[in-house]
Amino acid sequence: MKTMSRTLGWAVLLVILLAGTGRTLAANAPLDTLQTSEKAQPDPRYAGASMDISRKLLPEVSASTVPISRSPKQPPRLDDPVAGTYRYHLARQAAVAGNAGGINANMKAALQAAPDQPRYQWWQSVQAIKSFDTATLTRVLPASFRSMVDSPVGRGPFVIAAHQTALLASAIFWTVLVVALYLGLWRNLAHDAGAMLLKDPRHTPRVILPLLLPLLILAFKPGWLGLLAALSVPLMIQTRGHLRGLLLATWFVVMALVFPSWPALRMAVPTIDPDSEVTLLDQATHMPPSANLTAELNRRLADARDPARIDRLTVGLAIQEARRGNYQTSNRYFDTVLKHDPDNFAAMVGRANNIYYLGRLDDAAKAYDRAARAYPKRGEVPYNVAQVFFKKLFVPEAGAAMDKARALGFAPVALDTEPTRRGGYSAVVYPPLTAPEMSAACRFEAGLYPPLVTISSWRWLLGTPPLPLYVLVGTPFIVALLLVMWWSRQNDPRECENCGTPLCGNCCKVKDGAWLCAGCGETAERSKSDMVLATLLKNKSRAEGMAHAVRILRLGKVLPGAGHLASGHFWGGWLRLSLVAAGLFLIFGAWAFDPGSELATPGLQLTTEVINPVWFPLPANLWPGWSGLTVLTGAALLVIAWIVALLDGPGLRRGIPDRYSLAPTSGSRESVPGVGAGAR
Repeated sequence: MKTMSRTLGWAVLLVILLAGTGRTLAANAPLDTLQTSEKAQPDPRYAGASMDISRKLLPEVSASTVPISRSPKQPPRLDDPVAGTYRYHLARQAAVAGNAGGINANMKAALQAAPDQPRYQWWQSVQAIKSFDTATLTRVLPASFRSMVDSPVGRGPFVIAAHQTALLASAIFWTVLVVALYLGLWRNLAHDAGAMLLKDPRHTPRVILPLLLPLLILAFKPGWLGLLAALSVPLMIQTRGHLRGLLLATWFVVMALVFPSWPALRMAVPTIDPDSEVTLLDQATHMPPSANLTAELNRRLADARDPARIDRLTVGLAIQEARRGNYQTSNRYFDTVLKHDPDNFAAMVGRANNIYYLGRLDDAAKAYDRAARAYPKRGEVPYNVAQVFFKKLFVPEAGAAMDKARALGFAPVALDTEPTRRGGYSAVVYPPLTAPEMSAACRFEAGLYPPLVTISSWRWLLGTPPLPLYVLVGTPFIVALLLVMWWSRQNDPRECENCGTPLCGNCCKVKDGAWLCAGCGETAERSKSDMVLATLLKNKSRAEGMAHAVRILRLGKVLPGAGHLASGHFWGGWLRLSLVAAGLFLIFGAWAFDPGSELATPGLQLTTEVINPVWFPLPANLWPGWSGLTVLTGAALLVIAWIVALLDGPGLRRGIPDRYSLAPTSGSRESVPGVGAGAR
């Protein structure tokens, strides 16, 4: 009995102890158990009891709200705005050192940090060409074209560089063409100069006279293009057919390139000015918060009167405030923009981002939904929505949103380390101003710059008179066209039909419908015998024809292509002249255009930065030396052109039409002029 009572006592004591232990466990139980206690302190590792984590977005329920104290003091970023520039400069250093592996590794990192930067893509394309890397070239080149089309800021420097390249290349080709035509038409120009200057009734050509024209023009210091334009006026009158068309087309291209009001060129200027509003907006929407940027935005905003300009500056200011963590202030700026422009993409998404960082997840999702309806093709919106879903632990919905973002072409590099995550918030994207808005900003500032400011360092070379370049080049163009249109004798024969001596309507002798020079005309008048006349004319024609052939061959060796143009072989002459012009451009100009340069272009160099401010205004720091690839390539083209010219001799001689005929004449006096009928 005593044993039974002792056993019962121990059992009661065990029950009491177990009950106490259960109460202790219940007091410390986490929220995922069925037992809770109001006196227990919540474990910070678990969500609070007042926080509803639902699987649905219920507009009438205030759910998924994070306390403001947990919001990040500064929003995390997906990108490092200076990482691309840093890795790009490392790649350029690797290129100087000849480290191909360093180029590829650093350019890969640079393009990951700034995938829409066409400058990086173009520079990598040039490196791929140098290393014959066709795989990289085919991958990067199309992407660079797409980036330039999509980004006005990225497109601007390339428009300026393309304009400078086209102007320099066209001027070099025009120079080669004018020299070739001048040499080929030297005797005709000497005839006209003798007629006008010496008043010689026989208009005897003076070989030295054509030199007076360029010397007289140079006295007025017209510059390179002005000299070419003035020299092209008599050439336009002398040439015919394809030659006149080529000269006209080249002249017109140069005149178009120096026209100052091309919208694309004017709009590109603000993109390379570090102090422009376009550069300010680009930095404000991409760079970390800066007191200087904010102060400059506020200063320009105080002076702004155009509503569109005010909205652009306000968006930049709002993004700067959001980067600081001033979400409420940023939203006030965004709301101001949305009152004027309800569909402003940067403001819609930026406001939704601020709501997300303020912890109002459902409100942020609704704001993103409105942006997605307005811009269904922008991948930034579903990407940002995915971050909201991840925060709410809606993993399937988050994955679907990420898939949609990738399908729309937005797939940023995943970064899971600081500072991309703060306070449990994943980074969302603050989109910058759209391409139309940046184009409007470029258009707004375009008129603030002088015309053709992008070739300001070339002014001493291209033209020094106080005249605009388009006037300096265009006025002689119009004069030449008027002379060609109004000169009634432009279709008259320009050479003797027997011997080929230059003549005109005032110095020729017409015999039986044939235009003859003074010598052939006197021979025809004095000859009493048809047989003697035919022999005399034939001998003179043969002598002049052989001398003409020698001049053509010599001309072809002096300047490849000039002999072909002078003998009527247009396409052969054009091809050889183009080869010479391309070689000269590669030697004297192509090396100055660096597709990877950030702001510096050859036409915008300071006087101290060029090789010679008058004769060679190209950047001295880019000169690769005579062993540079472009210089060697240009020299190779010139060597090939002159080798071809030397080999052209026999073929060019056979292609020169005879100015005389060995066919027997009929003996009648009327047939005598026909002896030289094959002249033209």
